Amino acid sequence: MKKIGILSRRPEPIALLRQLAAARACVVCDSCDAAAQAGADVAVMLVDLDCVRHDPAAVVELVRHGLPAFLILATGDDGALLHALRAAGADDLVLEPIRRSELALRLGLLLQASDPDPGMPNTLQLAEFSFDLQRLQVSRPGTPTLQATLTRKEAELAMLLLQNLGRPLSRAFIQERVWGPEPELPTRTIDTHVSRVRNKLALTPQHGYRLATVYGYGYQLERLDQAAQAASSA
Repeated sequence: MKKIGILSRRPEPIALLRQLAAARACVVCDSCDAAAQAGADVAVMLVDLDCVRHDPAAVVELVRHGLPAFLILATGDDGALLHALRAAGADDLVLEPIRRSELALRLGLLLQASDPDPGMPNTLQLAEFSFDLQRLQVSRPGTPTLQATLTRKEAELAMLLLQNLGRPLSRAFIQERVWGPEPELPTRTIDTHVSRVRNKLALTPQHGYRLATVYGYGYQLERLDQAAQAASSA
């Protein structure tokens, strides 16, 4: 079983990755040269751009080698460098602030593809919903029992909404967190995915939730109390 690597000097992402690594050992690197040397023993390398932003050519060259799989930790201001890393072969990205569920999902998918580990936690609980990060399935006990298979983007969007219950989320924020800095994202893409998530997770008043459009802004997922749920069903 291969290790998980992280190229970073910051304690927060290093500690979070260690928590998610389960039985896997972690390799902490503080330079692109160290990350390149560790590559043969690593299944996924998390690259913290805060550590290497001063030398974009070196990190692009690191990713261009193609081994191991590369997961980029970036900010919304790293657009040009992210495009260069994508072109060089970076597998995925996580935008800050880091959300544990998002990092767990993206890391789990890369590990499942490159070096599966039966000991790696593959479920995540958000509210009443349980997400299987390897099969991309969501379930919710109750009446009726819900179980659905999601696409990767649907899973990311569903978890983002559940992490922000009661908070209106702008379309720009949703795009950045789920699709990253993609300036040419078709206008209807977000709306289509929201509709699919609403249907697959039964996010309706009859089932205790309301996923509503915030006019001119974005979307908001609310959990309804019993009175509101009963009124909507009347």
